[in-house]
Amino acid sequence: MRISLLVPLLLVLSSLLCAQEDDNLPVFGAVNFESDIATESQHVEVLSEEELDPTVRQFRGLVEKIQTERLASSNPYVLLPHRPNYILPLTYQVRPSDKEIERAISNVSGGDGTREDGFQHVEAVMQLSIKTVLAEDVLGKLSKVEFGYTSVSYWQVYNAAISKPFRETNHEPELMFTWQLKNYWLDLVGVSLNHQSNGQTSTLSRSWNRIIGDAAVVVPSGVFHMRAWWRIPESKSADPEDPSDNDNPDIEDYLGYGELTYLHVMRHHQFMITLRDNLDWNENRGSVNLGWSFPLTRKMKGYVQYFNGYGESLIDYNRYQERFGIGIKLSDWF
Repeated sequence: MRISLLVPLLLVLSSLLCAQEDDNLPVFGAVNFESDIATESQHVEVLSEEELDPTVRQFRGLVEKIQTERLASSNPYVLLPHRPNYILPLTYQVRPSDKEIERAISNVSGGDGTREDGFQHVEAVMQLSIKTVLAEDVLGKLSKVEFGYTSVSYWQVYNAAISKPFRETNHEPELMFTWQLKNYWLDLVGVSLNHQSNGQTSTLSRSWNRIIGDAAVVVPSGVFHMRAWWRIPESKSADPEDPSDNDNPDIEDYLGYGELTYLHVMRHHQFMITLRDNLDWNENRGSVNLGWSFPLTRKMKGYVQYFNGYGESLIDYNRYQERFGIGIKLSDWF
């Protein structure tokens, strides 16, 4: 697998920001020497709703999310949800493929790599996404620097014939700057340094590094979120035996240069659609991702997902895929 310097760079930058934040942190409170237990109090600023744009205040869940993240930023023991966290124990992929794993086996064994028992149509999919706030009010009120990590795993949990393996896991650490605006047409702008990899080696390796620009607009019915990315240049060649080479030089031909998401909010239900397109009219490729979350309990939602197109996972970025899934959401967008 290509060894990237981006992940260590993200971790170093995160550590420096945390260290700077700690050095400038005033001390609030004192130690109670009359007790065997040391106590410490800290002043915490509560963000009022009036400090947010009126369009944001119409969604109570979004207001609570912003206020909670503001409070949690001063607590070193709190990790926040980044993107939605969900488990889909039952999904059906229309076109499972053993092509890449058979290719890897063939390279190692020298044979044709064909397996009698391959990947099944039915598998589980889960997403874990967390973040932490590194610095607040960097350029102005409600501007912050965060470090986030997202993983998406595809688990052949019902495939006992091949020992129920995790078929693919995509790892995505990112260092983000975001700014919540007030009285502007855009309600949020941001930029991030993003690395995405499947953590594999040789012919199974997939990875790329991007600089991503974000913008969000809150409307009466929901939220529009736009992302545009620029891939940090790598080698044009793709030699699986050379770890310094590009794992996937044509990934932009399938995932394009950005995506548009619309989140429609209807009481406690959220409907999401995400569109990607390579904007190439001669060899047009893209994807559509649909999601519906609905309340089950106070802390849990049901979740139905449908994907159609290219780039669902890194290992299959250049293969057309269609998938239906049903499960639960542990945390939503808001």
